[in-house]
Amino acid sequence: MFDSVQVRFKNTKHWPSPFANTREVPFVESYLTVLKSLIEDINTEYFWFFANFMDLKTMDLDYIPEQHQKNQIHVWYNTHPLGGINKEGNVFLIPTEAFKKQIGSLKYLRDFQDINYHAHDNLFQNLIAKTTFKLKDPYLAYHNSEPYYYKWLFNKDLDLKNIPNFFPSYWEDVKLYTWGKTNDIMLVPHKENLKQFYDIDRIVHFDLDYEVKPMDIVFISYDEPGAEARYNKLKKRFPRAKWSRGVIGQTLAYMAGALMSETDYFFAVFPKIDIVDDFQFDFQPDRLKHPCHYIFNCYNKVIDCTYGHDGVILYNKKLVMETTKPGLDFTLSQPVQTVNVLSAINTLDETPLLAWRTAFREVIKLKLQKPTVESNYRLKKWLAMGKGKNAEWVNKGALDGVEFLAQGKDPYMSYDFIWIKKYFEERHG
Repeated sequence: MFDSVQVRFKNTKHWPSPFANTREVPFVESYLTVLKSLIEDINTEYFWFFANFMDLKTMDLDYIPEQHQKNQIHVWYNTHPLGGINKEGNVFLIPTEAFKKQIGSLKYLRDFQDINYHAHDNLFQNLIAKTTFKLKDPYLAYHNSEPYYYKWLFNKDLDLKNIPNFFPSYWEDVKLYTWGKTNDIMLVPHKENLKQFYDIDRIVHFDLDYEVKPMDIVFISYDEPGAEARYNKLKKRFPRAKWSRGVIGQTLAYMAGALMSETDYFFAVFPKIDIVDDFQFDFQPDRLKHPCHYIFNCYNKVIDCTYGHDGVILYNKKLVMETTKPGLDFTLSQPVQTVNVLSAINTLDETPLLAWRTAFREVIKLKLQKPTVESNYRLKKWLAMGKGKNAEWVNKGALDGVEFLAQGKDPYMSYDFIWIKKYFEERHG
């Protein structure tokens, strides 16, 4: 009778070993790491080596290799359509001396000189649970489901049939597996206190075609004179666009836009920008990153400066609805990711009020930020005289913002558009 070793995995159903006097060892890093720790204790010509999530009742446990196969590692892997397929299986019969000779030169178990792969059409391994996630927070589904050693996560908008018939490999360190251009299908290992999927050290990606749902587009306006014309132009190019108009209060305006959206993220478009021809509203949020808002660049022709101010924003709807007490900048009150893609041209100088209000608010926000090379450069551009029919009002707004803060006034007043209009009229008639 050959020695036998059962590798014990946490967070999975345990199947008892069919062999007498089986040694149980915990899984650590990879099968090769485990084998290196125990090989010197093996006393038989061959030894069985298998995972505790395998039920060996359908295995031929009396298997003896042929003479010409005596130095081969024999590995059995499941091919049943419901069990998940991977040739790098979890049941081995290993030649002891041949393995000892090669072990010092092996980087991965698959590097062994001669491996005999045995397909088995009914080799039972614990099924991996399948869990749908909502794009607004994939981690909610991950943490709220059972802590299995692995779990399938897939976008709720996908058909279950898209999930590959695949099983993870333990022949090297544990990995995150992803499929498709948007990673809407993931096979995720269990990890305590996971903050984002990028925290998993190794990621293996596979190509897979499936339909990706585009994010909604919501046009958000208040009192801007060019709003209707710009919305009509946007609607003509992108029929899925919707219009949220005239909501008083910035926080409520963003929430109203979120409520109009039927997707977990939505593109917010503002009425004082012209969308550039190359911007197609086809960007998708990163499924492996923690939920956040995505800010796209906008070119300000008055001050000749390009950055995220007034650009298109891809909002995470859940984060929008949770921002009930924002800071001075609603968007920056939650995690954000800047996207170095030009989305629009700013037309903030259409009226004196619009020009002044935009500059006044942005300069206050820039002044209150922790200074950086970029923020100092942008502030310098705002405070210089720009170009355009109402460039002088842009300049006045910027200078008034600096003076406002210097006088020790409450910067959060600038979040209120009704107050801003009154303040503008008091200063400039």
